Amino acid sequence: MKLTEIQKNIAISLLSFGLFGICLLIAILIEPNTLEKLFSAKSIEEIESDKSILDKAGYYYDLTAYAAMTLKDKCIAFYPMFPWIVRNLFRPHTFEQGIIGLKIISFICFTVGIPVFFSLCRNIDIKHNTAFLLTLMYTISPMAIFRVIGYTEGLFSLLSLILIWLITNTKLNKIIIYIFLFCTVFIMSLTRPVAIQITFSVLASLITIGLIEKLKNRLNWYDTFQIMKAKYSHFIYQSLIIIIAVIIGYSIYGFICAELRGDFFAPFNDQKLWGKALGFYPQIFVSLEYPLFEQMSLFFPIILGVGTILCLYSFIKETEIKVFIPSLNFIWLVMMLYPSILICAYLLVFIFKLITKAKISTVNLSSSQKAKDLFSTYIFWFCFSFVISHILINLFTVNKIYSLARFTFSLPFFFIYLAYILKNNINIRVNNILKWFILVEIIALVEQWVRYGRNLWIG
Repeated sequence: MKLTEIQKNIAISLLSFGLFGICLLIAILIEPNTLEKLFSAKSIEEIESDKSILDKAGYYYDLTAYAAMTLKDKCIAFYPMFPWIVRNLFRPHTFEQGIIGLKIISFICFTVGIPVFFSLCRNIDIKHNTAFLLTLMYTISPMAIFRVIGYTEGLFSLLSLILIWLITNTKLNKIIIYIFLFCTVFIMSLTRPVAIQITFSVLASLITIGLIEKLKNRLNWYDTFQIMKAKYSHFIYQSLIIIIAVIIGYSIYGFICAELRGDFFAPFNDQKLWGKALGFYPQIFVSLEYPLFEQMSLFFPIILGVGTILCLYSFIKETEIKVFIPSLNFIWLVMMLYPSILICAYLLVFIFKLITKAKISTVNLSSSQKAKDLFSTYIFWFCFSFVISHILINLFTVNKIYSLARFTFSLPFFFIYLAYILKNNINIRVNNILKWFILVEIIALVEQWVRYGRNLWIG
């Protein structure tokens, strides 16, 4: 008997959730305090008086601020929507009750988000096995821990999935989509500081699609503008609604801050306390001292982006490009864990093959309908731009990789971008690479939970 799509979704969601739970169980066996810390709440006074807790400042980290905001309005670098939801649903009277409420909402959002993510992958029309592997990767990402421990990642990830679903929906009435799109982005802008990232993403997506139309069809700017109005008016309206929702959403918090602290932009100014300052910090690309997944979050989007741009060049210029596709062996798989080393090794081998005139693969997408469909897909460029925006923020505001893995691998945008790249994948080697990274994620997720139980930095 064949399973229906809904039954497959339920089964895969349960498998993904179960694997996440197994990683947690293993971590609890290694560090029993993980269980106590996750399923209970301690007051600040208890933490301060408990001699077994060495890193007292690291017991809750950001969760301390959100729990305080569930009890009383504050204007700080953290945003108020998540605490407001907990305050209105659970009516907490103590810090501990606020902590528990935040974790409950996080857990619910995390659980609901798994089948939503799988459904989005299937709507993209990628193969069932690939959709399953991507769902596993998204669910057991070591940064997925932030979706269940009371941080905003759980709620924001679910809202992000709803946003992607709304943008890609072609069945609902457009007016209904616009209304729900506004509400979703409005809530998102009060949940996390994403006004810059979202605005950048919608503008970059429209500009990129417009440039592709202009260059591919050899048009002048006026004709390009006319084509954009005719073919992409729906996405132009969506972009305007998203930008308006972001502005209005932040303005509400800004006015609260103006009343409480006399500073409309206080949340932005407070980020200076984290060592952020406008500048240019290219040294983030050359240091190997950062944790494994921080390096991955910096280089993987760039690697995929360069590959996308090369394919786009072939499509627009109607020419073939030479590429080197490494064999799937253990050495290359290990190097994939250290992207900076992978890039160097790849370039050396590629240059050597060019010099020796060895046989290498070519890509020619000049008449590819699949490439045309992909490069004109608004949400594809939106997700890519959202991921890149965090890299750019790091590049221009802080001289180290600052929680970049958390912004990249705890949210769904990178994984949806990857899903579009793999939409037409029929290469079993690609799925084997995904399986390799799932194995790495399992080990890393266990380590994350152990570090969590020991009050260590997790991202």
